[in-house]
Amino acid sequence: MKFLVQACLLLGVGMLIMTATAGPSAAQAGAEVIPDCTNSDTFPTRPADALAWWNRRTEEQKKYIRELPCQERYIPMVCIFLWEPDLRGCTNKGVAEYRANKSCEEQGYAILSEEHVACKERFKKTFVPPFPGPTS
Repeated sequence: MKFLVQACLLLGVGMLIMTATAGPSAAQAGAEVIPDCTNSDTFPTRPADALAWWNRRTEEQKKYIRELPCQERYIPMVCIFLWEPDLRGCTNKGVAEYRANKSCEEQGYAILSEEHVACKERFKKTFVPPFPGPTS
């Protein structure tokens, strides 16, 4: 009986040492890192759920999310959520709208005013889309 207890104890200690010294699993090593600013501070997602969502994205979707500044990364996510067939065009349009609003607010125009609308139209005429292409 004493021998059986010692064998079980040694087996348990051995397993503990193996798990502590083992590197990341193949699944963890192959998984991509989710870019910063893709999780909500208000309603945070569990890391496993966020990683599962990220791994279901196509390379094109990941590119648009990764390459935008932090505060604009939600734009392609909205396009993905809406099942927009032209992801590039939807993202460029959303970024143009976001940047136009931000620029006009910084200039002091009241939102929804005629001046704000005119400012946005002027901004969009000189806007260079972040993802140029045939739909831009």
